[in-house]
Amino acid sequence: MQVVVLGAGLAGLSAADALERAGVAVRVLEAADRVGGRVWSVPFADVATIERGAEFVLPGATELGGLAERFGLELAPKGMTYGDREPRGAGPVTTAELLEAVDRLRAAGPQAGSATDALRSLDLRPAVAEALLARAEISCTYRGDDLDPAELTAATSHIGDFATHTVVGGNQRFAVALAAALREPVALGTPATGVRWGDDGVTVRTAGGGLDADAAVVAVPARVQADIDFDPPLPAGKDTNRLRYGHAAKLFVRLLEPAPPSATLSVPGRFWCYTQLLPDGTPHPVVGVLSGSWEALQALEVDRGPARWVGALAGLRPDLRLDPSSALLATWHDVPYVRALQVARSATVPVDEAALSRPVGPLAFAGEHTADAAWHGTMEGAVRSGRRAARELLALRG
Repeated sequence: MQVVVLGAGLAGLSAADALERAGVAVRVLEAADRVGGRVWSVPFADVATIERGAEFVLPGATELGGLAERFGLELAPKGMTYGDREPRGAGPVTTAELLEAVDRLRAAGPQAGSATDALRSLDLRPAVAEALLARAEISCTYRGDDLDPAELTAATSHIGDFATHTVVGGNQRFAVALAAALREPVALGTPATGVRWGDDGVTVRTAGGGLDADAAVVAVPARVQADIDFDPPLPAGKDTNRLRYGHAAKLFVRLLEPAPPSATLSVPGRFWCYTQLLPDGTPHPVVGVLSGSWEALQALEVDRGPARWVGALAGLRPDLRLDPSSALLATWHDVPYVRALQVARSATVPVDEAALSRPVGPLAFAGEHTADAAWHGTMEGAVRSGRRAARELLALRG
């Protein structure tokens, strides 16, 4: 069997790896000039490696742990408390209050309406409700008045003092290692423009011509999938144009003085910042900042550059000695082959992972948007989706 994989992010590479290890001939096409997709590690200010995209290896990420062990990648603790961010700007709030509110949300079970509605139904202290809403909007990169209430207790929104990790040298090493293990190199700079599919197999069109195979794995970002001309058209459940999308941006600023690990949330600004440790246990000389939701990005004027955001960061953390001249912005809405960070779990347009992930003829589908709700929007979810797509193709094609 021969399979073409569209997309060399963690989902596509994980699918290709699983298929090839099962004896399948695989060819991977990638539109960008690098592998990794929304996992992108780069050097910064000649002092450290930063993550323009996915950054945190969360507890329970067994697939990522397995890849690290297989490829000899070291996972280092970040030292800061991803799940315990100090809320500022909306009144004093304790971690105990946040945890109690989350327990009440879980006890209440599935909620109708939006995340905003669910918090309002608990009759929480306003500062507590607003801090929880800010956490969810930033992590889910989408506004709370149309966010699925389940996201308030999802993995990316978890509150607590738990360790998170990163790959020494950058999380993109996951993708680089998977790509290097393939028999054929990934075809970079080769976006798929069309896919003809049927009982006789598939033909993938690119600018350079056509590529025939028995089957294909579609592992491109959901917003990009709609750009591919499928012949015949995909079923209605695969229509990614109808989905809602989450947007986020990151800011990195060099520190003139080392700072101990910390995590601080700007509730009104809808961003949080963190200082952390290098793998050797010394302070990382950079402060990282993440903002989520299109509304928050507009308020920070990220399309005009980092100046407004750097000013807001200085106001939130006057204790940090920043080097504003070093500021670097990382955005995804303006990256041609991505155009959104992730699919948002909307309250009004629910994400049907089963329909999005279900195979169609000789086509299997992978990507963070096809992962189950527990790992939606994470590196772990992307890897799991790729493994699942490979299993489905192997079963369907015998």
